[in-house]
Amino acid sequence: MVEGGVSGISVFNPAKDIAKEVTLQVLINHRDATRQAREGVIVNKEPPSSDNEKKINKVKGLYKMISSQREMINISRPIIRFSCFKEWKKKNEKEEDKKKNPFEKEKNDYNDLMLIKNILEEAELDMVKAEQTQSTKDDYLLERRTNAGISYVLTPKYYEMLNGLEDTYEKIYFLMVKYKIVSIGIEEDELKTYKELEEEAIKRVVEA
Repeated sequence: MVEGGVSGISVFNPAKDIAKEVTLQVLINHRDATRQAREGVIVNKEPPSSDNEKKINKVKGLYKMISSQREMINISRPIIRFSCFKEWKKKNEKEEDKKKNPFEKEKNDYNDLMLIKNILEEAELDMVKAEQTQSTKDDYLLERRTNAGISYVLTPKYYEMLNGLEDTYEKIYFLMVKYKIVSIGIEEDELKTYKELEEEAIKRVVEA
């Protein structure tokens, strides 16, 4: 159906629908990763058979949270860059101004997003390094040998990483809402409809 057709029939936009589907899946992946990191439970899999397995799952969940947040950034960055770059050009119309105030050094949402990207890269490298080094000081999971056998202990680094990733998620999601990459619940056209219904209701009361 082309635009201007029968009223009430929305125009099908494949690219927009696909983008929404991809974004939704990334957010679902992050939700599942967060649950794994917090509870040690992997979605659509059998519950962990032991406390040790649960703790191993929790640490692996941190990796998944990082991966999901990096995907959120990849989805968002072109849209946020476009908007921020347009604003930067308005403020720096002359070539001389552009040289004095390069886009990459300006305080804007895109560059803030890139800072979060760097934080996530460092977080991932830190986890990889912890696994590769023999020292236990930087580990997220420690092995303890007792008379009852081997048990695992989550370290403060695990909790610090989990809390930090919850903070970075909030910042990324805030920007996604700000630039309408995701909806906070009610679309603008729906809000308009509610407003119109309210006005009609008031009108009927006044005219009664």
